[in-house]
Amino acid sequence: MEGQLCANSEISVEKPPGASPPSCIALLKIYRELLVSKIRNTQCLIDNLIYNEYFSTEDAEIVVQFPTQADKVRKILDLVQSKGEEVSEYFIRVLQKVTDAYYELQPWLDEIAYEPSENICCRPVVNTDPVSRYCQKLRYELGRDSKFVMSYAQREEMLLEETYSNSVMELVSFTNESLGEVCQLEALFDDAVGLINEDGETIYVFGDAGIGKSILLQKIQSLWARKQLDIGAKFFFRFRCRMFSCFKEDEAVCLKDLLFKYNCYPDQDPAEVFRHILQFPHTVLFTFDGFDEIYSNFDLSSVPEMCSPDEPSHPLVLLVSLLRGKLLKGSKKVLTARTGTEIQRNIIRKKVLLRGFSSSNLKEYTAMFFKDEGQRALVLNQLEANPNLCSLCSVPLFCWIIFKCYEHFRSMYDSHELPDCSVTLTDVFLLMIEVHLNRSLKTSLLKSNTRSQAEMFKARKETLLALGKIAYRGMGNSFFIFEQEEVTAANISEEDLQLGFLRTVKGYTGCDSQSTYEFLHLTLQSFFTALFLVIEERVGTKEILQFFNECSSMETAQPTCLHIPWLKKHLAGEDPFRNNEHFHFTNLFLCGLLSRSKQKLFRHLVLPAVIKRKRKTLITYLGESMKSHLKGLTRSRLLNYNQIQVQPNFVWMLRCLYETQSEKVGKLAAKRMHANYIKLTYCNAYSADCSAISFVVHHLQKRLALDLDNNNINDYGIKQLLPCFSKLAVIRLSVNQITDHGVRILYEELSKYKIVTFLGLYNNQITDVGAKYVAKLIEECSSLEYVKIGANKITSEGGKCLAQAIQKSKTMFEIGMWGNHVGDEGAKAFAEALRNHPTLTNVSLAFNGITSEGGKSIAEAMQHNDSVKIFWLTKNELDDEAAMSFAEMLKVNKKLVHLWLIQNQITARGVKYLSEALKENTAIKEVCLNGNLISQEEAKAFANEERIICF
Repeated sequence: MEGQLCANSEISVEKPPGASPPSCIALLKIYRELLVSKIRNTQCLIDNLIYNEYFSTEDAEIVVQFPTQADKVRKILDLVQSKGEEVSEYFIRVLQKVTDAYYELQPWLDEIAYEPSENICCRPVVNTDPVSRYCQKLRYELGRDSKFVMSYAQREEMLLEETYSNSVMELVSFTNESLGEVCQLEALFDDAVGLINEDGETIYVFGDAGIGKSILLQKIQSLWARKQLDIGAKFFFRFRCRMFSCFKEDEAVCLKDLLFKYNCYPDQDPAEVFRHILQFPHTVLFTFDGFDEIYSNFDLSSVPEMCSPDEPSHPLVLLVSLLRGKLLKGSKKVLTARTGTEIQRNIIRKKVLLRGFSSSNLKEYTAMFFKDEGQRALVLNQLEANPNLCSLCSVPLFCWIIFKCYEHFRSMYDSHELPDCSVTLTDVFLLMIEVHLNRSLKTSLLKSNTRSQAEMFKARKETLLALGKIAYRGMGNSFFIFEQEEVTAANISEEDLQLGFLRTVKGYTGCDSQSTYEFLHLTLQSFFTALFLVIEERVGTKEILQFFNECSSMETAQPTCLHIPWLKKHLAGEDPFRNNEHFHFTNLFLCGLLSRSKQKLFRHLVLPAVIKRKRKTLITYLGESMKSHLKGLTRSRLLNYNQIQVQPNFVWMLRCLYETQSEKVGKLAAKRMHANYIKLTYCNAYSADCSAISFVVHHLQKRLALDLDNNNINDYGIKQLLPCFSKLAVIRLSVNQITDHGVRILYEELSKYKIVTFLGLYNNQITDVGAKYVAKLIEECSSLEYVKIGANKITSEGGKCLAQAIQKSKTMFEIGMWGNHVGDEGAKAFAEALRNHPTLTNVSLAFNGITSEGGKSIAEAMQHNDSVKIFWLTKNELDDEAAMSFAEMLKVNKKLVHLWLIQNQITARGVKYLSEALKENTAIKEVCLNGNLISQEEAKAFANEERIICF
């Protein structure tokens, strides 16, 4: 219950047993001083008393004449009591119903066990409390603001409900290991799942540009406004972090102004509303969008931490103090940033990684976007025919652009199917620019105004240059907000603004007389920056390489220039592909725009000799950068392999190389790798990046090992790896959102070449259907020795298929099934596979719901096995009966070295069986029994047998 009564306030009533409760008049007399001290809002009481004709206007005028709030309450009490029991009861009823205003009296109402009479229940109570009114206004304004999503044409707004679609949201640990998916937005605020720091207050949502961070916050805002987000938040304040860069260095505001002035201002009694917020910070929800987009010369380290809510300070100080819990401690906060922005652990409560669209998400979004069933089927078929385009669609922003331009795609080609060609991100953005330039033309009933891409760009060169100029100026200083003077100085006309690439935004500087602008998305500003560098003839070598140098500069903090002690800054020396995303996108688009395939387009905009010079500068730089980058990678010598361990920056290098579409560049990169084991784990690679990986890797001549564990590859990415499968001997794809469809592609391709030795598919979304494909691969590929397929959705049916395939295999060395659901039936099938198997050495059936029935089958089969050295049966349901069977097995099997029975249901009795068996077995090194039903006192009885590990 909100509010606590003062410790010295006596609220209980001593009454003899059987006595009737005191009248309402008596209650008001008994608790007079308590009511005087706790009632701060008299207007709501007066309004309701007048509305129900208990008070006259003269009564109200008498009350308001008193100078202090306490005196007003006393006069109201006098008048109410003088008017009798009914009016006194109605007075208490108002206190009960208007909880926002009289929250401090709710414990008192519980204490007196007030229950309104039938007559009083029929009397209306209108909430005129300023806090309640403000909450209503806040919901209305946020609901209105979140209803539409602005598209890439200002005249075209889209309903959020027709635009937002679910994507993959994954709760992760501090080290980005998966803790499960978020299926409902309420789960973001549920401490039962994904909590990694109970002292933190911030839900940190991160992901690549365009992955859907901003629209996710808009969806949360919309749900809250419609009272469909039940998380106990009465107040919602949202901030776009890039706007904090607009504040001047000497500006100062207090917390109340920051909340009200830049969100929604109370119509009544702002001081009372703010006091309520301070009193109950746990009822406040903040969203801070794009923390990495704050760029300011303001030095926070020179300012003490802000703890006072009333003292004015620079807005950035208030922002940091809110995030750190120095202000409004206990409030809920959602902070978004691009991947690579690391925040210190002490402020984070949860980490949420946005992974974009899965294959099922993409189908849902397609169904929502294309209402016509025939057109929808055509789009899905065309996407299926072009995996490269399909992979780009896993990023929601790029998917939206592609779908918006879909009709134009069809107009570019004669057939109804897209050709099987590579489509780069540069191609997509060029097409989007062309489509919207075409839409700006005046329509004619008799003649189509659609021009060729080259003609359209030539006709609007000045517009493109103007937009590019302002994008370039902002990018150079990492500014994303532009004042009216800057727009005018760049010669951007009103007609140019109507194209919709720039949009007006609410400024935070307090100057409302002039418009403030931003590009509709950071990637669009990056594109126009790159376009400016290409078509502005005066741009030289220094400018062409400027943003590569920005990425490699030791002076550039990533990804913000703020001096915030708890914001980690990763500096990577002279590495030109260090994660600094807005610069990286600029470089990527520059590589695409200067590719040979775009020369035909730009010869109408800039002299061919200028393009040739710029392209030569870029290609030379890429060659030297590759050499430097690859030389600095961690290398290891493994059996049959030379391994390189790459970083996320390597993915940006590959993306840039892919945009060039130059086979010469791809071959050069492959040649300089000097490795045949590429380890790309935790690099935040998504499905479209597999095109870039294949672009380089398929040039390598030897058999390859490719480790893509813990990325976001999904089924579309597997399709993009098709050029590599003829050389892949090791393929690791664990934790990558892969479904049965992706496994089918793996089977079809790997079974063609029969060279694969290691297949890693741990923690994906594979069911029994996918397990059957893996089983077929085991049967058909005698080269396959290692299969890791744990933490999927495989039941006894899939388990049986895998076990039968392993039984037939003469080469299988290790099978990892941890965390599936094969149960006893699956365990029995694996028992048969184990019996007399010649090569199987490492087996994991941990966490598979195996009871003693299945355990006994495994133990009996192991009496006839001489190959298995390590057996994991952790987290099953094995009891003393199973322990007895394993004890009998250990008397016979002298080859097993490690037996893990951790976290089962074995008691001291079962341990005794195993301990006795070890007297006849000197080969086994350990029997791990941690987490079973054994007390430390009971474990002392087995202290002499060091191979029995209980604790």
